[in-house]
Amino acid sequence: MKLVIISGGSGNDALIKGVEKLFVGNEKVDVKVIVNAYDNGKSTGVCRAITNTLGVSDIRKNHSRLYKAIYGDHCDKNLLEFYCERYNFPKGKELENVLNLLENWNMSEYKDYAIRFFARPEAKRYEFNDFSVSNIIYSEMYSELGYEKTNKHFCDRMNIPDFVVLNSFDNLFVKAETQSGKIISDEGEIVCWNNPDDKIVKMHYDVKNKSVGLNPYALKLLDEADFIVISTGTFWSSIQPTLDYLDFYKFVNASKAKKVWVMNNEEDGDSFGVTSIDFAKYMEQTGLDLSDFTILLNSDARDSLKMKNDKYNFVIKSMGNTKGKHDGDKYVKALFQIYYGLENANNYDKIIFDFDDTIWARNAKNDIEKTSLENVKMINDYLGDKAVIISGNSFHSIDTKLNKVYGDNLKNFNSSIWADANSTLYKHGKQTDFINEFVIDDKCKKFVEELKNKYALNIEGVGVKVVNYKIKPLTQLERKLLVDLAKEKYADAINCKITGKTTVDILSPNNNKSVVFKHCNYDNLNTLFIGDEINEGNDESISKLCTKSIEVNDINETNTLLKLLIGD
Repeated sequence: MKLVIISGGSGNDALIKGVEKLFVGNEKVDVKVIVNAYDNGKSTGVCRAITNTLGVSDIRKNHSRLYKAIYGDHCDKNLLEFYCERYNFPKGKELENVLNLLENWNMSEYKDYAIRFFARPEAKRYEFNDFSVSNIIYSEMYSELGYEKTNKHFCDRMNIPDFVVLNSFDNLFVKAETQSGKIISDEGEIVCWNNPDDKIVKMHYDVKNKSVGLNPYALKLLDEADFIVISTGTFWSSIQPTLDYLDFYKFVNASKAKKVWVMNNEEDGDSFGVTSIDFAKYMEQTGLDLSDFTILLNSDARDSLKMKNDKYNFVIKSMGNTKGKHDGDKYVKALFQIYYGLENANNYDKIIFDFDDTIWARNAKNDIEKTSLENVKMINDYLGDKAVIISGNSFHSIDTKLNKVYGDNLKNFNSSIWADANSTLYKHGKQTDFINEFVIDDKCKKFVEELKNKYALNIEGVGVKVVNYKIKPLTQLERKLLVDLAKEKYADAINCKITGKTTVDILSPNNNKSVVFKHCNYDNLNTLFIGDEINEGNDESISKLCTKSIEVNDINETNTLLKLLIGD
C-alpha cells in the first residue's frame, strides 16, 4: 500500500505513531509525508533569513517524531537532544556553544556546517534565543547540499525511511488576507491571528529568487498513491498553502487513490471561530474536489469542529482528544476502517477466511511464522465461532500448524474450519459436517489411474471419501502440461488446477467455496470474506456471494485487518 499524508510538522504526530504500530513488520506499506516548508517563525525564520533557504521546522519535526515512534525507549539520547532541545546562546558565543554541544553529542562531523553558518554576515544581525541546533545544521546543509540530499542524510543517520517530501523547492513566504482585506505578512503572525471577527480567507505567496515549480517527485507520489490522507494541522500555514500553491490540489483531484481529510480536535490560532463546515467551504474555494473525499470528524473534538451537513461526506468516529491530540491507535483505526470499508467485527454475522497466504504464510519461518500465529490467535481469541476458515488444505496440514498454539486436534480452537479440499467441517478438531457433492467421481478416478499407469506420478488422495488428488512435486512445465491434458480429455468433468509451488490438484468440477457458503445457509447473513485471490482463483466464487470481500496481499495485511476488526 502506498500511503501519502499531506500535513504540517505536528499534525501527523498521532497518525505516524499509529501507522507504525498498526503496520509493524509490514514492509509493503510505503508511507510518504508531503509538507510545505514555509514556516518563518522563531529560530526557523532566523535560519531562513541567514541561509536563504526554506524553513526546516516541519521537516525536522517529522524526522524526529518518526524516529521516536520506531525506536521508543531505544532512541539515541544525543540525537533526541539535537532535535528537540532549545537553547539561549549568549551574544558573541553562539558558535562556541554550538560546537561544544555537537562535541558532547558525538556529532563533530557537523562542526564545519556550524562554522560556515555563523561566518555568514547575516548571522551577526540576530540573537539566538530559544534556538534548536538542528535547525542551524539543517539549514546550512540545505544551502550547501540541497533539500533532498540533506533530508536523506539525516534519515539514514537515524535509520528511518526517507519519507518527508516537499511540495515545492521554491523559497516561498506566505501572506494571509482577512475578511476585511487586511494583509498579514508574516507566517508567525498568521498562526497566532486569533481573530474570529476578521477571519483569514485567502493566502498570497511571495517567491524569493526564481520559481522552479512543484516538486515532480511529490506529484508522482500522488499519482501512484493508494490512499491520500490530509491530516490535521494548522490550516492556513500548513494544509492550505501546500494544496493551493501552483494548483497542487489539481494533482490530488486527479489521483485515483482513496481520499480522507481529517479535521482538527481544537481551534488553531490561524482559524479561531472556524467550524468544520467553514473549513470545507474554504477547501472547496481552494479547488479541492471534496466529492471524492471522506471528511473524518472526531466525536471527542470541540463541538464546532464536529459539525456536519448533507453536502459533504462527513463521518464521525471517536478518536480521543488529549490536549488537542488524537489518540494514535483510534485515529489510525478510524482511517483504515474507511480505507477498507470495514465495520467492527460485531457488525458481521460471519467473517470467512482463506488460509494459505491469507492467515498463514506458505513455508512460514521466524518472523513470518510469528505473524501467522498471531493471526490465528486473534481469529480464535477475539472472533471465536464468528470466524470460519475455508481451505483447500487437508485438515492434517492445518492441524500441524495450529497445534503449536492449541495442541493436538485443535480441541481448544473455537473457530470453524472447512478443510480437506473445502469438503469437511471441523469444530474443536472433530468432523461435524461433510459436502457429498465434492466426492471425486468415476471420470476423475479414471483420469488419475491413467496418470499413475502412464507417468508413474506421486498421487495422494485426500479424505476418507476422496475429494482431492494431489500430484507433486512437479515442475512448472509439467504442471501446465498436466492441466492442459485434463482440459483436452475431460473438459467439463474434471477441475484440474495448479496450486502451491509444485502441486496440481484434481477435484470434483463443482468443488468451490461458494458451495460451502450456500451449504451453510449464509445467504441472508452479513458476511465478510478475506482472501488473497478474490478477483480470480480459489476465492473468486465465494467473494462474490459475501456482503463484503477484501483482497489481501499477504498475511501482514490480514494482520492489519484483524486489528481493525477487533478494535480496542
